[in-house]
Amino acid sequence: MADISKITLPSGNTYDIKDATARQMISGGVSFIIAWDGTSTPVVADIPAGVTVTYNDTDYTGTKTADSAQAGAFYLVKSSTQAGTLDVYDEYVPVGTAGSKTWEKIGDTQIVLTDVVTGVTLNKSTDVVLGEATTFTNASSSVSFSGGTSDVVLGEGTTFTNASSSVSFGELTGHTDTVLGTSSTFSVTEPTISVTPSTTYLGATASGTAVGADGTASAVTGYASPTTDTFVKSVSAETNKKLVTTTIPNVTGNTSVTANKSTWTFTMGSGDASETLIIGGGNGSDVTATNTTLGTAITAATGATDANGTGDSIVTGVTIGSSASAITGLGTPSTATVLTGVKVTSQPTVALASNNSTATGRVQVATGISSASASGTAVSASGDNVTAVVSMPTATAAAQTITVGTNDKVTAVTGIGTGTAAAQAITVGTNDKVTALTNSTSITVTKGS
Repeated sequence: MADISKITLPSGNTYDIKDATARQMISGGVSFIIAWDGTSTPVVADIPAGVTVTYNDTDYTGTKTADSAQAGAFYLVKSSTQAGTLDVYDEYVPVGTAGSKTWEKIGDTQIVLTDVVTGVTLNKSTDVVLGEATTFTNASSSVSFSGGTSDVVLGEGTTFTNASSSVSFGELTGHTDTVLGTSSTFSVTEPTISVTPSTTYLGATASGTAVGADGTASAVTGYASPTTDTFVKSVSAETNKKLVTTTIPNVTGNTSVTANKSTWTFTMGSGDASETLIIGGGNGSDVTATNTTLGTAITAATGATDANGTGDSIVTGVTIGSSASAITGLGTPSTATVLTGVKVTSQPTVALASNNSTATGRVQVATGISSASASGTAVSASGDNVTAVVSMPTATAAAQTITVGTNDKVTAVTGIGTGTAAAQAITVGTNDKVTALTNSTSITVTKGS
């Protein structure tokens, strides 16, 4: 939101309405806010976000964002590792630009070395062992076999010859039949269907309807001794005259008006003076004017009449014509009770009945099918009859002769017998002997206080 920090008057003098120096000094001030002093249940909304404290064995994590922190303030939180009377709190301040500030811890308590290792002592016991570079030499030995057997077998190059043979089938008599070929044509004659239905006649009858009165009232049947009087039946009026009118002005009042020709201007400066309101001009001289208010002109009658007048037509004479008697009172009426409505007091009972013959109000309906028949259906085929084998007679295959060649006969071992391996000597080298810790070695750890 834009600020107005100065005002420049028509005199040219500029006055401050916002003390920028004081505001800068206030915004740069330093204050200390105790977010939690450790004596009561923590309020997480007062503790910097992410900072966890413990009270009565329960952990509490702060939720106050750095952007919501007071500018220039240090937020103090009771330290969980406090070690001295002059070192009670951890200090946090918000850092960064507005909208993306983060908390920065700038103060800490004294260092506690209770659980910090300050020294380690190795109590060792050693022995000589073989290293990973030690060499082992395996002396060569021989293996001998005894009691083996062999035989002559066919090698992979042996050839085999299979003599050809013939297959013969018995007679086809009794194994064929005549069938329709792919070019056969079929002719179908549609059947004629005849259905004879069973019918009856249904008729409806209604009984038990009753009608009664639905209210009564007294109706006038005549009047006795009416009273009469004499009235004018016709009147003729002379209307050939009109009012003579004239137009007069309508003055509603006079008013005096005083106006001031003011030249005041209000503008905002620019550049370094963008927060300066500049007021210019001043009061002008007063001007007084009289305002006469005229309403809509009034058309009024002058009191005279004339056949050519511009006003409305008026009656200037009345002539009474004939008269007659008229009833002025009906007298005492004579009445009779009449019905005002009729209603059905008992609904009818409707019954359906089956009859064997037709009559007025009866309809014929089907109750079933007494008989049905279809006739005239025929299917015929023609044009492509062929003889097909429907079963196979007995088949006989002649004997075949397989000849084994003699062009690749080899001797093969059929039994390996017993094998004996001579003793081997393994020599351990001495080129990589190292000293190693034994299981009696121990470590002594020293912690700070």
